[in-house]
Amino acid sequence: MECMPVDPLAEVEWVDSVIRAKQSPCVAIVASVNLSAEDAADQLMHLKNACPRVVGVRYVVDYVGPFGEAPATHFFVSRHGPGGGSFGGGLGVDFLRDPVWAPRFERGFSALADVGLSFDLQCAPAQLSAAAALIRRHPRVRVCLDHMGKPRLGGTASDEAAELATWRHGMGELAALPNVFVKLSMLGYSVPGWAADASKEQALSALVRETIGQFGAERCMFSTNWWASGAQANSDGRDDVEISMADLWTRYHAWVAGDHTDGQVARLFAGTAEEFYRL
Repeated sequence: MECMPVDPLAEVEWVDSVIRAKQSPCVAIVASVNLSAEDAADQLMHLKNACPRVVGVRYVVDYVGPFGEAPATHFFVSRHGPGGGSFGGGLGVDFLRDPVWAPRFERGFSALADVGLSFDLQCAPAQLSAAAALIRRHPRVRVCLDHMGKPRLGGTASDEAAELATWRHGMGELAALPNVFVKLSMLGYSVPGWAADASKEQALSALVRETIGQFGAERCMFSTNWWASGAQANSDGRDDVEISMADLWTRYHAWVAGDHTDGQVARLFAGTAEEFYRL
């Protein structure tokens, strides 16, 4: 269960109360903490003490330019920068590369190790190298890279080639770090419409297998990213192709069953996630 609210502690306490009332089968919580905040370390400690089910933190940081002007910029970072409010209005900032914000973010990031919490990293391909440099300095923090690092096919051939080159370079740096895992999720962002086009599915499955080849099945995990519908979960609204939960898992399995052992497939579909999130 991921909680990404304005008030992290209040949300975690409420979700935990639902679980304790046996109204949810959830066994672990990934909370939200702005790691650039002055009191980030205290927030992390309060979260962990308030609810032992909290196993990690996710704070979306993908940024390639001022919010609204670039397709890979996520709304989550728009709360920061000129005009920023609680959930929007600002131009956004780059927590991984901005000379002012990056040191603030790193201070909070480093505190994760002290409370035994992992970090879910969502960033743009252009930020992967900076992310690798940060993680390299903090080997005790276990990191799961969300959404396969968000490569994106489409556009002109030269743009696509440049995007993939940047992504591959960053993924290579991250793969060299043993504390980095990868979540294979929201794959329709990378190849919009793949679920309705055999050639697109082939291109996407090749990227997935390439990633597994870099990191190994023991550090990769499939995820549906399910939160609203098949189209939203699969592509973050980048296409309107609907797909069911069952079909999503079936397609994933078909991509890896032929050239991976049963043990590796078990890692991809359950074992890696169980280990990373300590389930």
